[in-house]
Amino acid sequence: MIYMLNDKIKKFTPYSPAGEIDLSKIEIRLDANESFANLPDYITEDISNNIKKTEFNRYPDPVAAALTRKYSEYLKTSEGADVNAENIAVGTGADELLSITINAFLSKGDKLLTFTPDFSMYAFYGEVIEADVIKVKKDGENNFAIDFEAMAEKIKRENVKLAVFSNPCNPTGRLESKEALIKFLRAVNIPVIVDEVYMSFAGDKKNQSFLYDFSEYPNLIIMKSLSKAVGLAAARVGFAISNEVFINTIKTIKSPFNVNAVSQKIAEIVLGYPDYLAERLAAIKENKKNLQTAVKMLLAGKKDYKVYDTETNFLLVETDRANEIFNFLLEHKILIRNVENRFLRITSGSAEENGKLVGRLGEFLN
Repeated sequence: MIYMLNDKIKKFTPYSPAGEIDLSKIEIRLDANESFANLPDYITEDISNNIKKTEFNRYPDPVAAALTRKYSEYLKTSEGADVNAENIAVGTGADELLSITINAFLSKGDKLLTFTPDFSMYAFYGEVIEADVIKVKKDGENNFAIDFEAMAEKIKRENVKLAVFSNPCNPTGRLESKEALIKFLRAVNIPVIVDEVYMSFAGDKKNQSFLYDFSEYPNLIIMKSLSKAVGLAAARVGFAISNEVFINTIKTIKSPFNVNAVSQKIAEIVLGYPDYLAERLAAIKENKKNLQTAVKMLLAGKKDYKVYDTETNFLLVETDRANEIFNFLLEHKILIRNVENRFLRITSGSAEENGKLVGRLGEFLN
């Protein structure tokens, strides 16, 4: 009975990226920015052998200590980032950690600064707790850039309590200048969440990510995920990285056993195969590069199409014919993401999947 619901809930609809589409009829899914490759047999066998040892009658480790240590080790050996376990909190995907963190710093009526276009759940989590969500429209004439100097002034002028954005951005794929972000972090006296779940795909991540110097910025919280480059979207594991005070706050207000034991163990095992993960990341980046080149060539010289350069595992195409293209591809069992009937966000798949997509786009254009 809808009249029984709290008024703040009545305006929301369930989050469903694919809408009412029957996914069982889709042959190529390029809509959710997942990795195109499932885990190889030797890793799934390792997982299977270890899962058998799980004490299913026991609650999972509430702080995911073994996984946290493993992720810290992985960051040191594979990413060259010195992140101690004390600076890491684990969640059921970065989504849960975003919800927890926003709830930790805001109360009803407090102001949350977000941007559009950006990941829609930032605003959602703020609205659920009845925060005053400010959505600043990005500059579409300047490749969706954020004017961080102006935002710093806005934060001070309007008494904003928390800011959150993705970098690289979902869905624009834009990577903001770290120099500009550093100035922004130092100019504001509020917590700032920088969602870096797509940073693995950036061309110069070691000079752009805050993973390597986050401790220099006491108001910074980084979000990371195993759903994209690592390919564990099904397991739902994410991480928050920040100073110990912020991390302990997140651990304090999260659900006691938020990440189940099976997901913890799966993530721990997969992170123990850094060579495989490096090879898979390289393949994703190569496929995306080739796809972007092919789509640009296909649309070259055609009016009303713009292909944005992205630092992610997906493309962004702007066109008035977005809805037509989306439906045409759907008829041919290829699913991409239609954003506001104006933009097409296309995840890079395998080389074969990308080839079929480009072929169908060519059919549509001809």
